Amino acid sequence: MLELLTGIVVILVAVFVVRRLLGIDRGRWLITVGAVLAGEAAATAIVTAVYGGVSEVPAAGLVAGWALVTIFAMLVVVLVELLTGSRARGRLRGVPRPIRQLRLMTRRSLRYFEVARIVLRRGLLRPGGGADGELGGSRLGRSLRLTFEDAGGLFVKLGQAMAQQPQLVTQPVAAELASLHDSATPADPAAARAVITEELGPPEEVFAQISSVPLGAASIGQTYPARLPDERDVVIKVQRPGVAESIECDLDILRRLASRLHRRTVWARSLGLRELVAGFDQRTREELDFRIEGNSGRAARRALQDADPICVPAVVDGLTTSRVLVQERAVGRSVAAPGAFDGWDPERRQLLADALLGFMLRQMLSGDVFHADPHPGNVFVRPDGRLELIDFGAVGRLDPYERAGLIDLLRGLHSEQPAVIREGVLRIGTITRSIDEDALDRELARLLSRTRGPDDMINPQLFEHLLFVLREFGILLPRSTTTLFRTLVTLLGTLEVIAPGYRLIDAAPRVGGEIVREESLPTSPSEFIMRAAMQNATAMQRLPQHVDAISRRLLRGDLRIQTSLLSKAEDVRIVKGFVNRMVLALVASALALSSALMLAADSPPVLGFRLVNLLGAIGLFFSTLVLLRLLVQILRDRD
Repeated sequence: MLELLTGIVVILVAVFVVRRLLGIDRGRWLITVGAVLAGEAAATAIVTAVYGGVSEVPAAGLVAGWALVTIFAMLVVVLVELLTGSRARGRLRGVPRPIRQLRLMTRRSLRYFEVARIVLRRGLLRPGGGADGELGGSRLGRSLRLTFEDAGGLFVKLGQAMAQQPQLVTQPVAAELASLHDSATPADPAAARAVITEELGPPEEVFAQISSVPLGAASIGQTYPARLPDERDVVIKVQRPGVAESIECDLDILRRLASRLHRRTVWARSLGLRELVAGFDQRTREELDFRIEGNSGRAARRALQDADPICVPAVVDGLTTSRVLVQERAVGRSVAAPGAFDGWDPERRQLLADALLGFMLRQMLSGDVFHADPHPGNVFVRPDGRLELIDFGAVGRLDPYERAGLIDLLRGLHSEQPAVIREGVLRIGTITRSIDEDALDRELARLLSRTRGPDDMINPQLFEHLLFVLREFGILLPRSTTTLFRTLVTLLGTLEVIAPGYRLIDAAPRVGGEIVREESLPTSPSEFIMRAAMQNATAMQRLPQHVDAISRRLLRGDLRIQTSLLSKAEDVRIVKGFVNRMVLALVASALALSSALMLAADSPPVLGFRLVNLLGAIGLFFSTLVLLRLLVQILRDRD
């Protein structure tokens, strides 16, 4: 027992020394302990070979053995750091839970091997990715669709998300992925009841009545009808048991797979697969917390005005947690249901469509949370003639630049002015290369002519085609803006169901509130001049001061122009990587040269062996490892 305690103390002291020498402040405890154990094993082998056994080592040899343990442990830690980079730091922080980590690692490994086998079978790791060398070809789309279908689970949702962003994955790929369907089977009612019990308590004490037959089932949650003790009819959205762990496992695999495809295939880099997965990761984690959906529904209810013929189901306070959402049950049926508008005259349907459009525009242009998936299945018509919006699991929010860009977009579409549309998208997007504005205006003009029908109606696919045009010209829009465009496409389809022949562009200035009306095109030259003067009043007031300052500097010969080198983050990253590699190569080369000299030196034995030669061999091995790793990185960059 005493020997065991002594061994543990020796290991802990060695761990402390190694961490102090390497400057490790936090994390990487398991790596350091493993490195010390490996160092002790290597040192024991060397000492045994020199002295013929551990028990024969003199006192001076123990000091040399301790030094060998430290050196070998430091080399192992640095080797692991070289192989894993910064990923090991983030994962090993906190209190170790070996049993839980082993279970998760086993589950993740089995799932990863299953997905990897599917990926290999479908040919996604081939350089062409199943696309016959044509980026975004239909064969690539089929390979992705079949891979996602075979993998199931969260991979199907990723495919559906990619299909909703054809401007990023190209139209042929999006068309193939659009056929993916999330066919989730209902969970065991007993398991769903257990989740409700864990979150709210025994269901019979919370609800007067609850059904075991779900109204609908999805990959994350499913809904059950119920009744509260106060006789209110509600629906309970329950998170699937174990779905959080399953999603965490699949998200980890998706990140790993996307990184691997990004390194090995051209099509993944061109489609921005790694960035797509990162955004999908964030959205999926938000969907796992039902409190976010509940807060979005509450915000929408607060934004409703008394005159709006629209309502939103109330979220029941005190009965909503991260895994359970309870809200009032929607009354009526979908606007797309047969006979939903029987007996309605066109003017009444027009007023209802105006109300829905006005509410959505007010939410978008005021910076509030807006419903990002207003398809007909999420819009009900009630018996009292009002509309009811349900399912706020998908929402969006626009920043001030995006709101200004949306107004310019509506103005440009209303007046058919490509230049106004261009100004709007340039205000929002990120320009990745130089743009020929005249060519962009001509392409936008052609897009407007193609998407306007003979009755001056706008094709709902206008916004989708606009994203493709912007992509061709190197203009990248943020995820919130692409969400906005998808919402507008879906909203147009729903408005067409409510009021056939609905003219969104003509209705937007009429129903969008004061913000749209104030920013609409001026009706006279004098109004245009007055608006321009008001918008630029501050700049015009300061203009004489700036002109005077520049004139005085010119007269004194003191006018200077300052440029900023490496002002872009990408340039800094490239230069930093180049400098780091150069420094590492110089250090490794110097270490290799000095180690070779030490290895060839005819040094006298110390403590029974040639310590200088041994250190030279260790240094030569380490420097060779670093140089080989640099060579591998250079070869990967070339490919």
